Amino acid sequence: MKKLLLIAILSIFAQVQANASLTVDELSSETYLRNNGYSKQTAEVITVSKARALGDEYYTEDEQAFRNQNKFVRFWRKLYVYADPAAEDYSMYHHDTDTTPSYTDL
Repeated sequence: MKKLLLIAILSIFAQVQANASLTVDELSSETYLRNNGYSKQTAEVITVSKARALGDEYYTEDEQAFRNQNKFVRFWRKLYVYADPAAEDYSMYHHDTDTTPSYTDL
């Protein structure tokens, strides 16, 4: 009986709980998302969403490269994006939402 009681007590103490202390910032960081199988674009969208919720300006590497171009290159890029709707214009999340229709919706 003593052996059974001792084994029961040891088995209770042997069970160690694994408490993970991960914060929301760690779980939604770009490195954590990339290491857990999410794409680069998904990680960037989450980072931009977090920055926008905090009221910060955040631009991805592609957006920074586009913004650093001269006016001539940006004009031709915008013209190309207007002609080809599948092209990325780097304005995702960086525009004011307006509920009334206008000519810029075309």
